[in-house]
Amino acid sequence: MDNNSNLHIDADFEGGSAGEIQLGKDGVVEIGPKPEQIPVWFSEALDAHFGGAGVPREYACHVRVVSDAEEPQETRLRFRFTATDGAGYMAPPYWILRHGRWWPIPAADTRFVDGSHVDLALRLEPGELVHVANKPYVHGDDVLDEMETLSTHGPFAIRELGRSAGDRPIVALESTGFRYDDTILICATMQPAEPAARPVLAIAHWLTDGSALSQRLLERFRFAFVPMPNPDGTAEGRSCTNGVAEVPMFSFGRLLAGEEAPAETRALWAYAADLRPLSFMEFHTHYQNVRSHKLNPMAAEWYAGNEERQDLLRAVDEALLALNSDWRMTAIEPATPLCKADMSAHLAERYGTLAYRYQIYTITEEATCAHAIQVARTLATALAGPAWEAEAPAPTVMRG
Repeated sequence: MDNNSNLHIDADFEGGSAGEIQLGKDGVVEIGPKPEQIPVWFSEALDAHFGGAGVPREYACHVRVVSDAEEPQETRLRFRFTATDGAGYMAPPYWILRHGRWWPIPAADTRFVDGSHVDLALRLEPGELVHVANKPYVHGDDVLDEMETLSTHGPFAIRELGRSAGDRPIVALESTGFRYDDTILICATMQPAEPAARPVLAIAHWLTDGSALSQRLLERFRFAFVPMPNPDGTAEGRSCTNGVAEVPMFSFGRLLAGEEAPAETRALWAYAADLRPLSFMEFHTHYQNVRSHKLNPMAAEWYAGNEERQDLLRAVDEALLALNSDWRMTAIEPATPLCKADMSAHLAERYGTLAYRYQIYTITEEATCAHAIQVARTLATALAGPAWEAEAPAPTVMRG
């Protein structure tokens, strides 16, 4: 949209997410949501088990704003919501990409009307280009560049798992250098509107910090990271689907039943089945503080007959629960509706994997990354066990 030829607003870029953009009353630029269809089978499953709710759609918004004015100018953007955007998913803060990084838009410049829309006041310098979104989204090329840097300067190797429907690479980063018996698989959610690539890679960065703990953990476990398991969905500004209206995160049951499944689902399952991880952690990020952090562990019933694994589950659950004073938590049981639609239940049932879904509710990228590191550290040390922790050698000290 062009406004008097000095303000240009569009979503025609990788990661852009918007429907119709038009100038409304009082000079407010109104931005509709990008329509997001889901498969009939999935819609019917949500209707049957969750009254049509469950997984919201159309809860991504991301536009580019360019000022060609010769003087500073002000404008207001209005992101409109749909009935299926999900309770709480569109709550503030909103974000502006400026000076090379994402910043929360101040509350004084935000007018949020729950279930309807949000108005955002912007002040732009002459010639300024910014991005405005409901989350601090990341470009796929930046993620690949960061993985390449980690593989060059850290104990990691890159492994391509397959190609998306749009022929984008689905890539993992694996720790190397030791003979591993156990693997910890850490993934971002396949729902692009909950962007978790940054915190997933932050854990890999932490493992290169040279500390005694990170070095011992690298010797004890293979760490495998998949920061962008749905690259088409990220590139096309989708909320929960890929580029061809499929839902990769909830197609694992269909895949393992011999039905057609998205390319992303096939690639991630083949990788996980090859690793047979001791533990799997899936991160969702919300960049909000409207709710407590949320944990969905697998219930003990998935490990029936394996007393050793049940003991380990109790120890790890206890360690993770000590992270926060307030929680939302529901254990995933075999009777939980749609539990076999995603990957966790199949990993637990087939390989005894201790699988978790962790939803982080904190504001900034830095805080979100720091919390993800805390979670990974707690998970890994609990998996290693108290005897391993007690075996830490005394430090070597030299004059310096």
